[in-house]
Amino acid sequence: MARVQHSFLRSLALGTLCLAGGCRAATLAYGPDFASARANADALIGALEQRFTRVVRDPKFANARMRMGRYALAPSKLAEDTALWTDLRSTRLGAARELTVLGATSASNYTFTASRSGAVLSRTGESRHVIGLVQLGADNEWQWTTVVENAVGVLPPSRADDIMRALFASSERPAALLRSDYRTAMPRASAALGRLFALDSIVTVAQPDGSTMVALHVLITDTALRSTFPELARFVRKYVAPARYHLRLHDRGGGDWFDVQASRSRLVMRFRSHNGSLQPLVGAARLMPDTLSLHVDGFAKLGLFTVGVTNMVGEFVHVKTSSAREWAMRFTTEPEWHLPLIGERLLRSPLRRPFEGTGVVFRIGFTRERELQTLFERTTVLAVRESAIMRFLGNLGFTAMSDFAGKAEEEENRFLAEAFRAMRADVAAMDTR
Repeated sequence: MARVQHSFLRSLALGTLCLAGGCRAATLAYGPDFASARANADALIGALEQRFTRVVRDPKFANARMRMGRYALAPSKLAEDTALWTDLRSTRLGAARELTVLGATSASNYTFTASRSGAVLSRTGESRHVIGLVQLGADNEWQWTTVVENAVGVLPPSRADDIMRALFASSERPAALLRSDYRTAMPRASAALGRLFALDSIVTVAQPDGSTMVALHVLITDTALRSTFPELARFVRKYVAPARYHLRLHDRGGGDWFDVQASRSRLVMRFRSHNGSLQPLVGAARLMPDTLSLHVDGFAKLGLFTVGVTNMVGEFVHVKTSSAREWAMRFTTEPEWHLPLIGERLLRSPLRRPFEGTGVVFRIGFTRERELQTLFERTTVLAVRESAIMRFLGNLGFTAMSDFAGKAEEEENRFLAEAFRAMRADVAAMDTR
């Protein structure tokens, strides 16, 4: 379920920030001058547009993708299936498997092809997915590592900081001016994204210290999708609309720095900004630490059941190096689980396993080192102890994936490709004024 909702959350975050900040200021932050800034923005958005344009998967990857979705939490069923992998090895602890998939535009389609090659990504829009599975010694313990890389042009990773500052600084204005700005600067993107969600309200409140408190209210609705994206609309109604979650960034002293809540198809994002730098929601202005805590509560409806976690607390680190800007999250404490009655009856100790050792790891950001292109990179690490309860949760998740694969996913790809194409057109139409 997390995987099939990921594209929605990514497009929602990008769309909300674009609409709230007008996106003109963010575009200018992509480079040292207007021409290079516009070229860098076009390359990044164009790479995302390519990724969702008429997606085709070769038979090996298409089969592996569904099999892995089905047995992600029971990976012993996958380890000996040689048809799934591009590399089969063994370590002193047991089996080690890897699937490498390369993506590129070919004959007007974006084609994913399973490959043994670790080819350098040399053209904007190319991608590489590396999915690894290793045995951790015990017969029933495995670790997944997934790395997804998209080539997005030559944008220096350090520009990610400038872009975020520009977005936050742009929001430090009266709400009416913000709404007018995004409608003027991004009219095509506003229309394209508005078929799934729209800013219901913007509230900005100037603070005595010169900072601004900002609250963005976003509505998610399938109404405008039904005529041209009927299966996507059905998926939104069934899975996205009922989802509830609350994400909160806070420091060691308990001060909140960023807050996002979603319930009943309404998402509310709250933050406080001063000259583009985030400030604590309450209290005196100060520099935001590079390391914060991320507190997550989340519930999803899967078929007849509602499954969720509360009090999932992890480390959130803003990684800054000469070749990278990343946001790294690591969860090492088991949350409180909320399971249907049948799940409550099963042995729940395997639910602790993902949070032991290195914990659950997720990283996202921009890197550029040996590659010819800057890479937008996402990494996930998850350990699994097979058990009845993990199989139960895996079956629930695969139900959602099965509903998504096929027409709903095809329509989601088309929706996102059209939205990114509209953003590119808006960026191209911007002038230096």
